[in-house]
Amino acid sequence: MDRLLSVPQKVTARVSAHWIINRRMDLAWFIGGAGAAYALFFVHAGLGWDMVGIWFVWVVLLDSPHFFSTISRTFFDRQELQERRRLLLGSLAWYLAGPAAVGLAWALYALDVAAYQRPWHLFLIFFGLWAYWHIVRQHYGFLRLYQKKNDDTHPLDARLDSALLYGGLLLPFLVFIIRHPDVRVQLGLSETLPLYPALPEAGRLAALVDPSYLGALAWEHWVVAVSAALVGTLAIAFVLRQVLRVQEGEKINGPKMLFLLAVVPLHVYVCFSPAVLTASLLAFSAFITIYHDIQYHAIVWFHHRNRYHRPGVNQRQYGLAPKVSKNLLTYFGCGIFFALIFRLLGCTFDVHPGCIPFVISSDVQLFGAIHTDALLKGFMLGFPLQHYFIDQFIWKTSKSKALRKDLKLED
Repeated sequence: MDRLLSVPQKVTARVSAHWIINRRMDLAWFIGGAGAAYALFFVHAGLGWDMVGIWFVWVVLLDSPHFFSTISRTFFDRQELQERRRLLLGSLAWYLAGPAAVGLAWALYALDVAAYQRPWHLFLIFFGLWAYWHIVRQHYGFLRLYQKKNDDTHPLDARLDSALLYGGLLLPFLVFIIRHPDVRVQLGLSETLPLYPALPEAGRLAALVDPSYLGALAWEHWVVAVSAALVGTLAIAFVLRQVLRVQEGEKINGPKMLFLLAVVPLHVYVCFSPAVLTASLLAFSAFITIYHDIQYHAIVWFHHRNRYHRPGVNQRQYGLAPKVSKNLLTYFGCGIFFALIFRLLGCTFDVHPGCIPFVISSDVQLFGAIHTDALLKGFMLGFPLQHYFIDQFIWKTSKSKALRKDLKLED
């Protein structure tokens, strides 16, 4: 019996398990939050529900409130506002980015340029790419936290971890871009991916070395195949590295392993799935972002409890931030109230789907094929753009001793 009991102890001794908050919270939110993304994808792919209504519920209850979370720890935090005044006030310029794109389109229209809509279309592409990159960067941030928490500092592991995370998220997104019909049309491609050529009589394996078959493949087919091969290669290299660490008697970073197992397969599954091709771009944003939202709310709540509500802290020095994070109900109540104003205003003026519009702004022409809804949408996209911009600076633990303390990375 003693011999049997000693096996788990040996295994435990080879695994480092230091968590950001604690095991239960990390597994539930930072890692287990991926389950919400799978569930949302099943609502579309398995149940076939209308994703417009699901999307509106998601943005009101989770996504838009996470914009408010950033506001609560910056503009509502008196110290942060004083220390980052130039950054925070300068971030308001992002509300003008969309209207500026519309203004540039108008200037081209006045000059009788045929491609006058291009600045607006490029702005929307820029927004979509930055939105995805923002998610990738947050996941990288959690990867770094788990590395720091578990003293996982070997340069080879740092490079391999980063390669797996970035490759495992960006390559599937590239595959999504060249496969999804809506995106293909925006890029000036045919709506559907070209059909694969017929397999040779010898079968699939023979196709890999058949010059005629390989020559008949479209460039999109090559992108899909190479992306899948690269992700698979990175995954195999990562696993082999863990085996090598075990053989050398080094500890395995357990939380990091679980985190990567949660995030990389999720993006691979969603982006490579045939079912994603029947989803709208709004639905895709929900599939990919809901995990990000859950992580963000959890880390902000952890930050707020440590910064504003630790024993002995003088809450008056922080302004409104301690008040809006007084308890979980107040925190989410404020976030959802902000989201309702933002989203209901948007769909009332025909900018966001999800409710009956009061003003059909898409019927009000500004010039050419550009209507009033574009101008309103450009302004309202300033909310997420400002969030993406600010977040690049406020979570850098290497540059802020206060942040390291608030995240309990040091005493």
